Amino acid sequence: MRCRIHRGCHEIGGNCVEVESDGKRIVLDIGQPLKNGKNAKIPDVSGFRSPDESLLGIFISHPHPDHYGFLKEVTEPVPVYMGQAAYRIIGVSAYFTLLPSAGETEPTAYVAGEAIEIGPFTVTPFPIDHSAYDSYCLLIEANGKRLLYSGDIRGHGRNPEFFQKLITNPPPDIDVLICEGTQIGRKEIADFDYPTEYSVADRMLEIFNETDGMCLTWCSGQNIDRLISIWQATQKSGRQLVLDMYTAEVIKAAQDDSLPTPGKDGVKVYVPSSQRSKIIGKNDIPRLNSYYSCRIYAQKREPTGPTDLEDMAISTVLVFRPSMLSDFKTTTCLNGARLISSQWSGYIRKNDRDLLEMRRMGIERDHVHTSGHATVDELQQFIDGIDADRIVPIHLEDREGFAKLSDRVDFKDDHEWWDV
Repeated sequence: MRCRIHRGCHEIGGNCVEVESDGKRIVLDIGQPLKNGKNAKIPDVSGFRSPDESLLGIFISHPHPDHYGFLKEVTEPVPVYMGQAAYRIIGVSAYFTLLPSAGETEPTAYVAGEAIEIGPFTVTPFPIDHSAYDSYCLLIEANGKRLLYSGDIRGHGRNPEFFQKLITNPPPDIDVLICEGTQIGRKEIADFDYPTEYSVADRMLEIFNETDGMCLTWCSGQNIDRLISIWQATQKSGRQLVLDMYTAEVIKAAQDDSLPTPGKDGVKVYVPSSQRSKIIGKNDIPRLNSYYSCRIYAQKREPTGPTDLEDMAISTVLVFRPSMLSDFKTTTCLNGARLISSQWSGYIRKNDRDLLEMRRMGIERDHVHTSGHATVDELQQFIDGIDADRIVPIHLEDREGFAKLSDRVDFKDDHEWWDV
């Protein structure tokens, strides 16, 4: 077995790993880079854009664009494998946002722990804790060699048992571990103030209880762990949870009864003007009408109509994004409101103008976040727990920092073929 990393040896995002054995190949992830993504091109892998029967399949670790984003540009009928819920979430995100779709493919779904036989390869997906729902690391076996690809991992989310199981009962005899190193050298101190998802929920509850007006929670609609934290804090505070429609659709796509699905325990849905325009433009009124029984509006539409956010602001937690701000400017919804930003600081900085306007409106902001990626200590645990002869870093910028974790680290460069 041999391998090459097309992108990720020197940057965070854009993962794409090609594995070859006996003249046959598979690809692990096909992500868009996070930097200069508009100018990036699909990795130069034979079989993506022209026929090549030696390419047997593409395996996606999780539904973040830096791991699947170029999938839509694969023009050849290459079999694709990923989590079933992950595929549905990608579809919802592509509908409501500028995030890429999965193209025309209809993937084969993973079953956790069940091996997939494809040519000379055996691929086994293991569920892993990450901020993306339905995430996996992948064990690749061929020709007597064993490669473990971490995907993106952490041990402090709402499924830490996945992380613990991997490091306490790992697949044996690993020749190479390809391991993410996102947090090595990161400087965003505010993103580490809360060590777990549970501490995020605890702090949110404190803020909900301290706030006189509506609580606005700004997080990724795909971060289902964070949505659970918000929901749990909402329930304990005695407030009602209101989802925007995009977030509601992501939760429905997960098909998980434990989640705050619309209508459950009083969960309401607010449809921002931008999302309403998108749905009307697509002539998809049935999708909009499916929320009729649990929909809430910014203002009362008629005297005997449903309760509105103006009336319920002081007892509401709203899943919010800055693009929704204009919806509420002519209402009293934001009187006494407080904003909780709950995603990576780098994304927050891209919305400085909206945040400045909210400050001028008297809306205070608290940053309550925990990372979707393993901390340095968790990376150390992971590396120590996996009995791998060599460790090849990926999805990182600080290679020197990663080298301090183990004397088994073996650096590679993008596009370089190497033996497993």
